[in-house]
Amino acid sequence: MTGISLALNPRQVFGNKNKLLRAQGITPVHIFGHGLKSQALQANTLELESTISRAGSSHLVSLKLDTDKKTRKAFIREIQRHPVKGYLQHVDFYQINLKEKVTAEIPIHFSGESPLLKEKGHKLTAPFTHLTVEALPDDLPPEIHIELSQFDSPEKDLYIKDIVLPGNARILNEPDLLVAKVSEIHLKVEAPVAASLPEEPEEKPTAAAEEKETAEKE
Repeated sequence: MTGISLALNPRQVFGNKNKLLRAQGITPVHIFGHGLKSQALQANTLELESTISRAGSSHLVSLKLDTDKKTRKAFIREIQRHPVKGYLQHVDFYQINLKEKVTAEIPIHFSGESPLLKEKGHKLTAPFTHLTVEALPDDLPPEIHIELSQFDSPEKDLYIKDIVLPGNARILNEPDLLVAKVSEIHLKVEAPVAASLPEEPEEKPTAAAEEKETAEKE
């Protein structure tokens, strides 16, 4: 996914007055970075929501300021939402240097089909949803793609050391950690429980039988 851009404008409203901005469909933002003084800016809320949905925390965003001749490359660093209503309150962007390596949490994306997963009694085990990747900003992959068709036997395991990323990007997690495998599901079969027969009620002697038993004792 490329070409994510967002227009920003200088912000003159601060503190509690930011509520007025939000009511007008504008969200306060900050941009900061290494060797960069923090700047208070603002963005159209609908455009900002779209940018957040597309970029997440692992895609570069081209920020266009009307006071700059060039766009700025930045990651979304922090998103603040109202704890109850969920609307955007504030967003922080971190501007990067294209010549310096950055570290980001990159999502894992599975695609394709595994022959084993089509059968009953098999499941995909994938402990990680993201991996930590280091690379120059332009070499940072938007996602780590894993093809499920390679899992054609229960013995097939995929470890971090088996993943090859494009360019000079490298995964910082331990190389011997398991990323994915298709394993068998062992179902427990319980033995059937024999149905218990109802107990027969104890037969009580009749009054005549009791009188006979008494007479015999005498």
